[in-house]
Amino acid sequence: MAFFIYFYTLSDTLMRSIRILLILTFLMTFSKIFSQDLGAYQWKNRIILLKDTHLDSDWLQAQLKRLRFNSEALLEREVLLFLLTDTSVYDEKLNKTSLQVAAIVTKYELSNFEGLVLIGKDGSTKLKEQFIVNPSTIFDLIDGMPMRAAEIKNKP
Repeated sequence: MAFFIYFYTLSDTLMRSIRILLILTFLMTFSKIFSQDLGAYQWKNRIILLKDTHLDSDWLQAQLKRLRFNSEALLEREVLLFLLTDTSVYDEKLNKTSLQVAAIVTKYELSNFEGLVLIGKDGSTKLKEQFIVNPSTIFDLIDGMPMRAAEIKNKP
């Protein structure tokens, strides 16, 4: 009889452990789906991140103005622009996105950084400078990349 009580207790504990494991697995998978970073753009676009504590920053706005003035050059080089504040990520039209600030800040080591970050199509950091970065510096850097040279060569 003691064996059956022991087996029942063991089985109950095992079932509880399995349930907890399943719940944790579900939560981890669910959180990965919704904690979006810039991975969706890898191999498709280059990314420029403008990071400051808030959108109204004079430095951020001045950099944004310079980049918007060169929007055709950005488009030609397949560059997307995102603005990061301490709490949110915005697109170039200042619409809040579903991208998660924490994931981006962690991946690109931007905790105590304010400035511009250029991310290549391979997902790696190509340039990380404080504001203000001359757009020609960015374009020269991009145009010197092997992937960009191949794009220009294969352009119809």
